[in-house]
Amino acid sequence: MWLWSRKPKSVWVRGEDSAARLMRRAGCTILARNLRLPMGEVDLLCREKKTGTIVIVEVKAREYHAGDRVQINPTANINHAKQQKLRTLARALKKDPRYRDAPIRIDAVGVVFASGKRAPVEIRHYLGAVRDAS
Repeated sequence: MWLWSRKPKSVWVRGEDSAARLMRRAGCTILARNLRLPMGEVDLLCREKKTGTIVIVEVKAREYHAGDRVQINPTANINHAKQQKLRTLARALKKDPRYRDAPIRIDAVGVVFASGKRAPVEIRHYLGAVRDAS
C-alpha cells in the first residue's frame, strides 16, 4: 500500500491563499494571482465588486516560532524601492484597456502563522498602503 503525502505549502503560498480569502470576503473578485508583468509581479490582482476599483495586493507572510517577536505591519516591510515598483506596476495596468477607466489602489495584507500551523494566527488588511497608485 502506498501512502501519498502532500508537500506542505510554503508560508508565502499559505499567505497568498489567506489574503485571497480575505479579499473575497471584503467584496472583491480575484482577477489574477502572481501576475507577471515585464517590470515585476503582482501578488494578487482584484476588483472591488461595488466600486469597480482595481486593487493590487502586496502580501507579506511571516511564520514565527515560540518566543519570536513578529512584525505584523506589512507596510513596515515595503521600502521605498518596493513602493516605486508597485506604482510602476499600477501605471502599467492603467495602460491595459481592461483597466484603463477603473481607479487603481495598492493595498497590503500581512499574514502571520505559528510554526507548523496551517491557519493564520493574525491577518491584517491595509487599504491604500501605497499612495498615488493611479
